[in-house]
Amino acid sequence: MPRQKKPAHLWLRTTNRVWYIKDGATRVTTGCAEHDVDGAQAALKAYLAAQYQAPGQGRADQITIADTLIVYLQERVDRLKVQDKAKAEIGRLNAFMGHRPVAEIRGRLCREYAKHRGTDAGARRDLETLRAAVRYYHAEYGLSVLPTITLPDKSLPRERWLTRSEVAALLRAARATDKCDHLVRLILIGVYTGTRLSAMLNLQWRPNTMGGWIDMDAGIMHRKAAGERVSHNKRKTPVRIPNRLMRFLRAWKKADQGLPYVVHFRGEPIVKPHKAFRTVRAAAGLGEDVTPHILRHTRGTWLAQAGVPSGQAAASLGMTEAEYERTYLHNDPSFQGAAADAY
Repeated sequence: MPRQKKPAHLWLRTTNRVWYIKDGATRVTTGCAEHDVDGAQAALKAYLAAQYQAPGQGRADQITIADTLIVYLQERVDRLKVQDKAKAEIGRLNAFMGHRPVAEIRGRLCREYAKHRGTDAGARRDLETLRAAVRYYHAEYGLSVLPTITLPDKSLPRERWLTRSEVAALLRAARATDKCDHLVRLILIGVYTGTRLSAMLNLQWRPNTMGGWIDMDAGIMHRKAAGERVSHNKRKTPVRIPNRLMRFLRAWKKADQGLPYVVHFRGEPIVKPHKAFRTVRAAAGLGEDVTPHILRHTRGTWLAQAGVPSGQAAASLGMTEAEYERTYLHNDPSFQGAAADAY
């Protein structure tokens, strides 16, 4: 029985210490010296992309799910904001169903994947990527049949939010706990603007290409980086800064003396604040259901309780009015006093 051909891979030629791509009997130089491993891996990726030719006008019973995922990975994912997340989703999908033809995508297969994934929310995100990949393939190369991809139901809206006394407890704990005082800024910005965690961590004092920035003169927080592309469901609309937050921002900017990031740990940007947040949460006597995302949810709930019109509240949070009403108007019936006593 003949030996199976090894896939194309990197090979370091000992005579000149240069990385080559070995593909069967073919040898292709990457032009990268021994120390330039990243460059060699990029060259291999480009070589593999050039070798793969997507079947055009394919029959759905002949084109595999892996074909659609490969095309989407090579032609679309690099233009997405969340590349690493999309690549992980594609990897999970390919491992479970990549060998199957597109024609086998039905509700049953989607439900089997959700069961395998173990979480409806995670399965839904993965299957949304599969749907995008199949649709992209169909638009670019054609499929005889475009399958329907069945998604698990959306998770119920989060119902936990913080009371003002709980926010005060978090702030006291952050100020009193060693190496956690940087969370004071995170908590206040989150509660007063409802900005998503990643956008808060990338926020700077000046316009930049890495994240949003604060226009102190106009009193506007720009959540989006210059030239940044965002997905339709993760909007990063500008938000007017509340007066109560503005006085804190003025003090922080003066104290920072030219440091770029608004939320930082001793001048350095913060990648993941979760460990410190857990410490502060425990010190404040709050449970595990209190996560950084609850700051945004608290803002949305407080806006509903204050009777702010849905359109204005949704715009300030960077979401659609329909999503705002679905997520927040069910939380607390106490703000419905005017409706209850209208007649």
